[in-house]
Amino acid sequence: MKIKKILSIMLLLALLCTCFTACSEGDTTQTDSIISSSSSDTESSSSVEEVTPVDIDTTGGVVIVGKIGVDDNGWYMQPEQPLNITFNYFEDKPSVYTNQTRIKMFDPKDDCFEKAAYVGQLVTVSGTFSFYRDDFETLYFLPYSIIVGKNAKSSYSAPDLMPQDEPQNLYDPSKPLPKYMDSRIIDGKYDFNVFMLSQETIEFMGNDFATFYVGFVDAFLNYDKEFECQNKRFAEMLSTVIYDEFALYNACAEPFEFYKDYDPEKGTVSINYKYNKTEHEKIIEQFFASANSFLKDVTPDQTDLEKAKTIYHALSTKMTYDDSAMEIIERKESYYAYLHNSGVCVTFANVYNQLLTQVGIKTTIAYCDTEEYDGHAWSIVTIDGEQYFCDPTFELSYDNGNGYKFFGLNYEDRTSDGLGKMGIRYGRYYTLPLYADMIAPQSLNK
Repeated sequence: MKIKKILSIMLLLALLCTCFTACSEGDTTQTDSIISSSSSDTESSSSVEEVTPVDIDTTGGVVIVGKIGVDDNGWYMQPEQPLNITFNYFEDKPSVYTNQTRIKMFDPKDDCFEKAAYVGQLVTVSGTFSFYRDDFETLYFLPYSIIVGKNAKSSYSAPDLMPQDEPQNLYDPSKPLPKYMDSRIIDGKYDFNVFMLSQETIEFMGNDFATFYVGFVDAFLNYDKEFECQNKRFAEMLSTVIYDEFALYNACAEPFEFYKDYDPEKGTVSINYKYNKTEHEKIIEQFFASANSFLKDVTPDQTDLEKAKTIYHALSTKMTYDDSAMEIIERKESYYAYLHNSGVCVTFANVYNQLLTQVGIKTTIAYCDTEEYDGHAWSIVTIDGEQYFCDPTFELSYDNGNGYKFFGLNYEDRTSDGLGKMGIRYGRYYTLPLYADMIAPQSLNK
């Protein structure tokens, strides 16, 4: 027995030595395989790892990063991360909702907040949780404001959040705007000036932002990766301004995200380009060629009505409605109209507004919900001191965009087919209720 035990120990030692020798002499095949397997297992485990929920404990106020959607069950907010919500509506008995990935929202006719333009986009929404009438079981989310893009690292509680007032006019007309923002005219024709901003944006953001914006656009054109930004509000609002005004940016760069692309310590914003500098410059050249094709028949000596009609015709006759874009966010971006001649209603409304800004015409955007589809967006254009509705999207379905059936409408003609019966909202930065007396009494085509 003693001999057998000794032999067993010797055999075990021999096997260990053999294994050690194989490893030490560089037989790494099995080792590499094990490492690869381990790495693969880790990656597999990571890929199926659930997103950590965000804890929200509030008396109502909250900021949610995510997407707005609508389906047969109504409007909803889909947080980017699941939410564990403690809603202290009743002090003695908080309402608890765990792992929430879909939170109901009110219909626009109930909360008077138009959400159609934001469907499917990544947005940052400030608002409050609420119940509906006597239903204290179902949680609703009531928005106060919506900012396009990711403006916070994650959703968070904001108990003291209150509804915002109407936008304050921060523009001081006694202070001149940068000359770069003037309409550019070459050989008697308008030449697309990417530095220009709408009057609405200038009033909302102020003179100092106009100066910042010119520098920011110049940095983008020059392929600079970083630009100075000492004003936090400018960085906070930049993604929304880009969405409404700066179509070229999202054609060449990744969407601006405040929490990631703004460095408060350095006082800078970063630009993350999609392409190398050569491709960047090529896209810019294509963009300007397309933009100027819409302006080629517009001249400074035309009236505002003539300018608005000329651009309307140029845009409507070239565009194709992209039904699939409702499921793919980037195909709704304004640059798709310039580079691909396609988009959806909000694409065409924004582009029409951008082109009218080039020739000095004041515009804003209108939204409404409908019973037939998710929602609709079009332009409000100021001509000779009166506001009119202009809808390039609807024009596409009428005589291939060659007419003016949906140009220069008053309130009655715009809503005669039932559109807007749930209410119309307007504004780039605040969605405010629009009333009939705000629009011209007579349509331009009558």
